[in-house]
Amino acid sequence: MKSVKRIFLLLLWSSLLMMGSCMNPRLSTSAGVDVHWGPNGPQVRPHMNVGVYGGGRL
Repeated sequence: MKSVKRIFLLLLWSSLLMMGSCMNPRLSTSAGVDVHWGPNGPQVRPHMNVGVYGGGRL
């Protein structure tokens, strides 16, 4: 019975850590212009990025 209780406490503790690491997501955005030099001169390509960062400990 002790081992079942220890396993339950370990699962509870690990799930609390995982929930704590996933509770604070942040959206990050960036936009800009890439310039590539080719044989016919410069090419300009716009880009936009959207990302989600969890900010966790794990």
